[in-house]
Amino acid sequence: MENHTRRIIQTGLFAALVVVLGFLFAEVPNVELMTLSVFLSGVILGRRNGVIVGTISIVFYSLFNPYGPPLPPLFAAQILGFALVGWTGGMLRRLLMERGRASYLFSALAGLLLTLIYDSLTTIATAAVALGTDGLAGNIAGFFLAGALFIAVHSLSNTIVFAVAAVPVLRAVAAWEGGRSA
Repeated sequence: MENHTRRIIQTGLFAALVVVLGFLFAEVPNVELMTLSVFLSGVILGRRNGVIVGTISIVFYSLFNPYGPPLPPLFAAQILGFALVGWTGGMLRRLLMERGRASYLFSALAGLLLTLIYDSLTTIATAAVALGTDGLAGNIAGFFLAGALFIAVHSLSNTIVFAVAAVPVLRAVAAWEGGRSA
């Protein structure tokens, strides 16, 4: 029972951290720590809890965003994207924890790919809102082109953040968990 309660508390704390980090960096375009935090929640807490953290955190962040809540298709894309980030963190746990210096490269690649997937989902959802599903196929390239600079900045910043921060945070957590009395 104690481990179950601990896991619930950890999941809630991670979700709260993600939301706070989202608001902390809200004024900085396309630079954020939410994706990394959701990813780390999946690595540390497992796939299921990573999905829960990703889902809860983006729901709260999006609904209480100072710029207003997103339209339903965009909201769904955000939820799907962050759930995928948490799940992927859980899937890559062993790879990141056992690869030494290569973990930094794997972390950077995870940050890049997850950001590109998230940005693709949200760009498609935005285009669907603007164009409707009938006009989507022929005009979606224009939406990607219009957002290319933002996607590039977001992808580059998350690649750097993942490369620099993921492995040291995971090592610190592993050291703390190893030294903690049960």
